[in-house]
Amino acid sequence: MDPVQLLALIGCIFVALLLASRQQAIFVVRIRQGRAEGVRGTVTPAFLAEVEQLCAEQGIQSGEVRGVARGRRIALSFSGRLPRGFCQRLRNWWAMSGWTGRPTRA
Repeated sequence: MDPVQLLALIGCIFVALLLASRQQAIFVVRIRQGRAEGVRGTVTPAFLAEVEQLCAEQGIQSGEVRGVARGRRIALSFSGRLPRGFCQRLRNWWAMSGWTGRPTRA
């Protein structure tokens, strides 16, 4: 096998491993112009309302919130552009009000 083929094979293996290890989102909420919309999976109106309220309070116009499976629970994951304060307040709300059942894939 020549070096180019070997590099291509290693690259393909690396990409396959990267894709396989990526966490699958149970749900995705997209924020556009301060409005929250569930674009994948199922989210409650109460969760969307909380996201929108926090966006209004903190002047957030865009971003993404994902629910990812962590064992038997669903943890929140955020796009990099969302401020830490927003993320922490939503995590706090999720801990008190979020769904804690066995996750199902969307």
